[in-house]
Amino acid sequence: MSKGARIILILASIIVIGAGIKLAAPLLVPVLVASFIAIVTAPIVMWFCDRGVPTLVAVLAGLLLDVAAGTALGIPLAGAVATFTERVPEYATMLAGRMHEAELWFAARGLYLESVYDFSEPTWMLNMATVMAQYAASLVSQMVLVLLIVAFMLFEATGIREKLARIATPSQIQELSAAAREVNTYLVAKTVLSLLTGVLVFGWCWWRGVDVPLLWGLLAYLLNYIPTVGQIIAAVPAIALALLQLGAGEAIVVAAGFGGINLAIGAVEPRVMGDALGLSALVVLVSMVVWGWLLGPVGALVSAPLTMVIKHALAHSEQLRWMAELLGPTPKPSGKSASGEPDSADELSRAA
Repeated sequence: MSKGARIILILASIIVIGAGIKLAAPLLVPVLVASFIAIVTAPIVMWFCDRGVPTLVAVLAGLLLDVAAGTALGIPLAGAVATFTERVPEYATMLAGRMHEAELWFAARGLYLESVYDFSEPTWMLNMATVMAQYAASLVSQMVLVLLIVAFMLFEATGIREKLARIATPSQIQELSAAAREVNTYLVAKTVLSLLTGVLVFGWCWWRGVDVPLLWGLLAYLLNYIPTVGQIIAAVPAIALALLQLGAGEAIVVAAGFGGINLAIGAVEPRVMGDALGLSALVVLVSMVVWGWLLGPVGALVSAPLTMVIKHALAHSEQLRWMAELLGPTPKPSGKSASGEPDSADELSRAA
């Protein structure tokens, strides 16, 4: 088979697989969520098992931690969404006033924006709040299924080392362990940094007087799992509400606070995660769009680790390794080593 025909076959296979994922999204979403929860929880369960704790007790302890974390996130999120929904009529009135002021300002300068004024109708805002509430309710309703899948995955994880020892070579086991450790490092570090981001955003919005600061903090926590663009998306509604509620000057201050938080967390992330992500910025953005289209909002949240897993799988195939290289970050200049020092081979060539 020629190289061109092989590329066409690969593209056709990707399209077919994508169509299958799109159709199976209602089934795949809870399984994917459960998989990533199990990846984060498994080291805790294995730690208990290695110290002689019975498997059932270790798994129950891990599930208890997951339930506690889910409750700590779900109950405040539901309350914040409910509070925002109740205040939608107030925000619609504020928006009508702001749009009327803008209309008068432009009219004094010979510009008439009657069509923009329709934007102040409360229908779009109420629809947005309703969609948020419905999505939050659907996530809560799926948590029982997710926890059940997590429980069975954790039971399987306790014996995975013995199973792998029977079917894989030591080098393959080492490669799988490295890939799992990389994904786990990314998820744990991202969870901690996302929690820190959410706390900082909540504190900043509360201090500046933005309504429902808990909602914006939780939104910043969740969307921080989307690299590069997640915090930009999280900042938009909070800044828009600050503009609506407090005026343009305070909205600029709120936006500056979001920018400062993003810069601070962005400076810390590489030191904490190192090269755990291993993806280029363009790939991160495209993967968020693709997985979000295939699996919905959950797909956007887990797009980075999903793409990491695919990259690792491609890297271990001789014919598809070039695709893994394309997904990776931009390599450093060839004249420098990883530490930033001139490469020895480069020095020799210059000396010659």
